Amino acid sequence: MSSPTSSSSGASPDLGTFSITNGVELPQLRPLDDFLVDKARYESPPLNDVARWNNRIISNLLYYQTNYIAFFVALFVISSFFNARDLVLGLTAVMVGGGVGYCILSPNSMFVNTRRDHPLVCFGAVAITVYYCFYMISSVMVLAFSLLLPLFFVLVHASTRLRNFRAKFNQQAERLGLKQTVMGRILDALGCDVKA
Repeated sequence: MSSPTSSSSGASPDLGTFSITNGVELPQLRPLDDFLVDKARYESPPLNDVARWNNRIISNLLYYQTNYIAFFVALFVISSFFNARDLVLGLTAVMVGGGVGYCILSPNSMFVNTRRDHPLVCFGAVAITVYYCFYMISSVMVLAFSLLLPLFFVLVHASTRLRNFRAKFNQQAERLGLKQTVMGRILDALGCDVKA
């Protein structure tokens, strides 16, 4: 990370914002007071108004993104401390399964020729991979739990935390393109249109 930088809009520098790459910023860590305790206001999500609920989640994800990233990493590290072996085995099973699945389903001519010329080898690779993944299913579940539990808590907080003026302003700045953040990029990659 480089040193703190100002926003590209010419506004006053945000002393806690760090430039990552190509103008993408990681905002400052919000104080615990604002994030969880004193100033934080909570309300059940507006289940009957999905657009408003979605807007609340996106706004909170953008404003508290550094807190959410730190929370996610901390929970994953704690989980990996207690389940390191299962996490490594689960990750190995997922990577092997994904790699073999990609080779079998890829339209790449090299893989197509291999499937056509060596069907028994491909069938054997699929059979061994499926067996290995089922054999390691408990480790895969530990990996999934270690990734999904922090994500669940992040989404619960983003759904129930009422937005403040700074969060709304922050979302508008991202929407207008005055700044680009890590979470904004992640949301765009997931198909959530931040600039809509």
